[in-house]
Amino acid sequence: MKKINNKMRLLLLTALFAVLAMPQLSNAQSNLMYGSSRNPLMNSANPAFFPSRAKVYISLPNANFNFTSPLSYNSIFQYDSTQQKTIINANSIIDTLTDGSALRFGTGIYPAGLGIDFGKFFLTLSAQAKVDMGMSMPTGLLTFLTEGNYGHTGDDVIELLNGDLIGARVYAEGALGFGIRLLDDDLTIGARAKLLMGYMDLSNAASSLTIRTAEDYSSMTANLNLDMNMTSCLDIIRDTVNGTTSVKVRTIMPKNYGINFDLGVRYTIGRFDLSASILDFGPGIHWTDGVKKVVSANENNSFTFTGLDVSQAMQGGTMDSTFTRMLIDSLKTLAEYKVIDGGEGYWTSIPTKVNLGGMFNVTNWFSAGVLFHGEFDRGVVKVGDAFKTKTTGFYSRTTLMARAGFKDWIEVVAAASIVSSKSDWSFFNPGVGVTLTPFRTLQFYAFLDYISNIYLVDAKQFNISFGLNLFFGKGNSK
Repeated sequence: MKKINNKMRLLLLTALFAVLAMPQLSNAQSNLMYGSSRNPLMNSANPAFFPSRAKVYISLPNANFNFTSPLSYNSIFQYDSTQQKTIINANSIIDTLTDGSALRFGTGIYPAGLGIDFGKFFLTLSAQAKVDMGMSMPTGLLTFLTEGNYGHTGDDVIELLNGDLIGARVYAEGALGFGIRLLDDDLTIGARAKLLMGYMDLSNAASSLTIRTAEDYSSMTANLNLDMNMTSCLDIIRDTVNGTTSVKVRTIMPKNYGINFDLGVRYTIGRFDLSASILDFGPGIHWTDGVKKVVSANENNSFTFTGLDVSQAMQGGTMDSTFTRMLIDSLKTLAEYKVIDGGEGYWTSIPTKVNLGGMFNVTNWFSAGVLFHGEFDRGVVKVGDAFKTKTTGFYSRTTLMARAGFKDWIEVVAAASIVSSKSDWSFFNPGVGVTLTPFRTLQFYAFLDYISNIYLVDAKQFNISFGLNLFFGKGNSK
């Protein structure tokens, strides 16, 4: 009972990898987009940035994908030349995962956008579909994988799952932005209001899984408490007679509303261009339509394991199926859950982002500088506490960047970033982007940023953005 055996450890690691394979989202922007001077969607990173290349711009469908993981492919899998097959590298997984490590995946689809420059002020309109997910690795799970239950007895309970384990949501965003030029156009301030509509959400409210070991190691008791919030615009219908499952759209306009705000400022002094912005500041989304809770089916949800009585478990040299069935049934009972009405609902926050930038315009066509992007996760927010901050994680990207404009139709941006994800740091993450405007009215762009390794099997993070823009009328080049 003092140590978990190798088979149990492999089983836990396999389950852990299955969890790590789940997508999680952060919606982190590329610093290359923030540092671009010709792409009007730089306004999405700072509402004080004038989309001033033309009097009017229309953003055609574009997309952004962001992925961050504490593990790379090579951290998980290893080729065993002796066995001539690929195996799960248990030791590498345990060594790589650190306290508070998180897997995150983000995507945003930008179907339409509009910007109008009126000279001293401008307006922007946009609509987006977003996914926002995140999952942290509990300290107790790592402890159990590395140490087993040795030394953790009596009141020293091992918490395998706790805290803000998972948050995953799908939502739509409509935004109206405004900016104004001041001080002879050297100072620009901007703001944007965002109306949010939530479609799906799965978030941990107070789920926990603990293991308590008797002082004499004679028994081990597991206690599982499921408490998950769940909201969806879909209904999953299970036909127990035919054994089939179908999905039906319950509503296309769910009544899960929210509001957030963006603020930005930009100041030009000589050759220096200084800027700052805060994005997605506000309460987030209030989930009230179709809210459910996933909870443990049994009130006293525990299972005590005292080992195997070989005299009862073995019959005629083989494992007695009656005994093993009882053990399996006990574990199934522990994992049983039920779905109940979610009551008055709950809030979930959208990660708040902070941007700080400083660029030096060396010439009219070449600039270099430093950009910082920070992101706060606040998890589930209780009703009535929508504006209270409860930070569950902080992520940052600090970027050294250079941009060059060739003629009037091409801009190239190159960067190198230091990326932190809670306690995990990565010190060299290059990026490159290009914006092409071969015709006066049409623009193409693509950015690949935060590349942790040029070999995909060793990559732990990356960000991809691409899309099209249309321009009409000559804008203010300031």
